[in-house]
Amino acid sequence: MKIVECLLENQSKLMEQYNESNDQFVQSFFDYSYQNNPYTQRYNELSKLHFQRGCLFEHLLKFNKKYNCSNETVHNAKKLLDPKSVVVVGGQQAGVLTGPLYTIHKIITIIKLAKQQEEKLSVPVVPIFWIAGEDHDFEEINHIFSIRRDSKLHKRKVDQQNNAKKSVSDLHLEQNEVLSFVKEVFLDGIETSVTNTLLSELNKIIAKSKNYVDFFSFLVHRLFKNSGIVLLDSHNPELRKLEIPYLKQMILNNEQINDKFLQSANALYNQGYGEPIERGENSAHLFYHHKGSRLLLERIDANMFSDKKGICQFSKEDLLQLVEKQPENFSNNVVTRPLMQELLLPVLAFVGGPGEIAYWATLKEVFHLFGLKMPPVVPRLSMTIVSPQVNKLLEEFNISAIDAITNGSSKRRNELTLWDEKDQINETLHEVLDEVEDLHQPLKDLVNRYDKGLEALALKNELIIKRELTFLARKIEKSLQQKYEQQLLKFALIDANLFPNNGFQERSLNILRYLNEHGLDFVERMTELKLELNDKHKLIYLK
Repeated sequence: MKIVECLLENQSKLMEQYNESNDQFVQSFFDYSYQNNPYTQRYNELSKLHFQRGCLFEHLLKFNKKYNCSNETVHNAKKLLDPKSVVVVGGQQAGVLTGPLYTIHKIITIIKLAKQQEEKLSVPVVPIFWIAGEDHDFEEINHIFSIRRDSKLHKRKVDQQNNAKKSVSDLHLEQNEVLSFVKEVFLDGIETSVTNTLLSELNKIIAKSKNYVDFFSFLVHRLFKNSGIVLLDSHNPELRKLEIPYLKQMILNNEQINDKFLQSANALYNQGYGEPIERGENSAHLFYHHKGSRLLLERIDANMFSDKKGICQFSKEDLLQLVEKQPENFSNNVVTRPLMQELLLPVLAFVGGPGEIAYWATLKEVFHLFGLKMPPVVPRLSMTIVSPQVNKLLEEFNISAIDAITNGSSKRRNELTLWDEKDQINETLHEVLDEVEDLHQPLKDLVNRYDKGLEALALKNELIIKRELTFLARKIEKSLQQKYEQQLLKFALIDANLFPNNGFQERSLNILRYLNEHGLDFVERMTELKLELNDKHKLIYLK
């Protein structure tokens, strides 16, 4: 694999300025500039804090062993017992087949940053991937986009519903539906020497999976076989027990949490940075799980809480007692999840994507409320994989890879003489149709003179002639289209691979096609690449 770095334009306003360490306004929403090597300072501050290391280790060891983790993962989990150890963490929902490529890229970033800082700081650094198992938006994780043999992008979706809004940790995985989904994805691609082995392994994983977190975890540990990644399911009932004291703090300080969040969110919004997290004057930033449904709580007043539909209503004391007895029935939202992560883990750095970094910008004062600093927030690696076939097409049409991943092939495609020739056919057709009207007019005049009852027939006669001429023009156009069909398919293949859904490859495509075409160890080889952790986009050219 060959790596080429490039700087991309047209990022969000916030991300452009976040990557410039001298931008004082945006940097003021964070405690550290990730570009200024803040890790020694961060480590020294963490050394003054205390964490439930023993309980955390026991839980993570049990959880990861369930998914056939490697000895390297066990070794990394044991590092947590060392009071000097810290973690690099990032997370995502449990997408089917791991979801979009950026999930893979994020895990690679976590592994690389942890290894890098362990060498530099000479202390144990544990790479942890935080699975957002409490998330209930199944529509967000139940599909992938695959490229069919006709070079077109197609959305493949698991045919299962989640009308009750269950967390994906609790949502039963309907194995037959997932097997059908996987079969469809494989049918979209080509058969290789790897296909049967890969399909067999996926079928075994599906058979062992009771829910979508299981499916995700088994697959991640298989793909990152010897990387040492440690997985954490944020909605695991055993982990929730460790979170009891922190959930109580969030309830007791609920109004202040929202005030601090709004303080930063309003400042960002007023300066034109949008609304990364929806602002609400009464948001409690906690969910309560009632009869399998996940209900977002709001404050009615200083002491009372309810969901929007009024299904459940609690006093502050009720919530504190429920947390003590039933911690598994609570979960965090986008504001309190980062805070929970910080209270639970000794976070040396958090790895996030552009959207996450935008909403973390609203949270510094929330961290300060709890006497904590926001950890360094490090952008995940952003990458595009370029296959030999696609690279050959780029060279054939003289399209730069940067143009292809930011604008697609449209500029070069629009230069085809096809479009001028189509315009010529349409212009000729309209000229002929106008002439038909002129030629037909004398006959319509005779109808008006001798038999007005024939007006409908005359009109029908004119329309038949026009319809036949239009039919002929469309046949000519179709022949023209066929003449350029191979070129258009090539452009479609470029766009499907490098500009799917008019966006970055990593936001749409899935890892499965690369495993099928380049081997089951593809992710391990990606992880071993010398990838610099900077703000440049990586083009990964395959051989």
